[in-house]
Amino acid sequence: MYDMKALHEAKSVADAVRLLQEYPQAQIIAGGSDVLVQMREGKRAGAELVSIYGLDELRGVTMEEDGTIRIGSLTSFSHITKDPIIQKYLSVLGEAVDMVGGPQIRNIGTIGGNTCNGVTSADSASTLFAWDAVIELTGPEGIRRVPIKEFYIKAGKVDLRPGEIQTGILIPRKAYEGYEGYYIKYAMRNAMDIATLGCSVNVKLSDDKKTFTDVRVAYGVAGPVPMRAVHAEAAGRGLEVTEENIEKIGDTVLEDVTPRDSWRASKAFREHISKLLCKRALREAIRRAGGMISEAGPSGMAPKALDNGDTGTAGKKEERTSVLQSQEASGVSRHTIMTDSESEKQYKLVRCRINGVERETMVDVRASLTDMLRNDYSLTSVKKGCEVGECGVCNVMIDGECYNSCIYLAVWADGKEIRTLEGLMGPDGELSDIQQAFIDEAAVQCGFCTPGVIMSAVEILESGKEYSRDELRKLLSGHLCRCTGYENILNAVEKTMKKRLGKL
Repeated sequence: MYDMKALHEAKSVADAVRLLQEYPQAQIIAGGSDVLVQMREGKRAGAELVSIYGLDELRGVTMEEDGTIRIGSLTSFSHITKDPIIQKYLSVLGEAVDMVGGPQIRNIGTIGGNTCNGVTSADSASTLFAWDAVIELTGPEGIRRVPIKEFYIKAGKVDLRPGEIQTGILIPRKAYEGYEGYYIKYAMRNAMDIATLGCSVNVKLSDDKKTFTDVRVAYGVAGPVPMRAVHAEAAGRGLEVTEENIEKIGDTVLEDVTPRDSWRASKAFREHISKLLCKRALREAIRRAGGMISEAGPSGMAPKALDNGDTGTAGKKEERTSVLQSQEASGVSRHTIMTDSESEKQYKLVRCRINGVERETMVDVRASLTDMLRNDYSLTSVKKGCEVGECGVCNVMIDGECYNSCIYLAVWADGKEIRTLEGLMGPDGELSDIQQAFIDEAAVQCGFCTPGVIMSAVEILESGKEYSRDELRKLLSGHLCRCTGYENILNAVEKTMKKRLGKL
């Protein structure tokens, strides 16, 4: 159970604004991958929440008549990466958000939540800065639009006024047309880690590809908020595309960045890699823009860790559409309040389909989906581990996508199709092919992580795609195996994939 004072579920954007006015101390919860984790850690204990998770009107990517690309604030990271508009015009943004957490986090985490939490390490933030993004906010006074550089006020604080919610992120046509970009995340791990430094670079080259018409350099974790390296940008405009000028632009970023010492890295180290990442990102952005660097660069390639995985695979993943059904049950209010002071529990009727069977139950609004599946339906394959979305043992399928059920509120399951490990078995208890593969490949050791890993494998296998071993490793990166049986797990998933595709 989550320690929350109250939960109010909004029916529309206007209703969300009304609820925030009626309950001025309430906080917005979108995907919950930040809010629920902080609540579990005690940072938001006892908070009153307004849930906008059910507002499908805030999901999706569209192009407006003037060419502006609009990203709904509730659009998940995984859907941004797979979106055809993003892939065609803003591929670097899809690549950047594909580095957030692990696959399950990217399925639930939203770009609105990632920007509204105000942290400098947000993987989407520096790239949105480089695209001159505009934040759309809706509140009691109507709609206002704020350039993203003005939206961030200080560490952990953004320009959200009382009663407002973020409804969209806009990228004007002039901000992306003719530009190519690249994002590098420097982190200690290739998944489930916060950036030590992030650098996003966009370039616009002259028609002959020999001159920088424009350069944009943006950083995360180089200061208390995401920032643009304006001196480096000014230094680059109009210069020829040469190795000497790339070095000049990269060295100039020290006039802008203001990193600090922390347990992740020292200020001096961050200053060093801020130059290094800028130069590497510039070279790749130039390559993508069709340019050629006239002088040979320094020998040696960037360490693989700097590229942080397969940043070029965004366009290869099969697009999936989550069927987001209405969460409003007939005769049941979507506004559910619990008052701790009176020791009263308020419940909501949740109707969903679990492992092919229609179910309905009254759930406590404080409960996670893990709680509901284990306590109400005895589906004990759904394990309780970290309960903050890091280990993956609670992983289940919801409308065809994998989620950490520990950071998914049970009330959000209304109208959803849910599958757990128990739903993979045949009518007489026979194992599915992926379950049998885990046995055959000795991928089961203590077995604690196994159900969650298998559910991630189900998402991979049902895509019908063939993935490389490195791609499979990334798709399984949201799991921690305490027995460190990763290679055998990869073997089981890879062999099952090839058998299904008739290649083994």
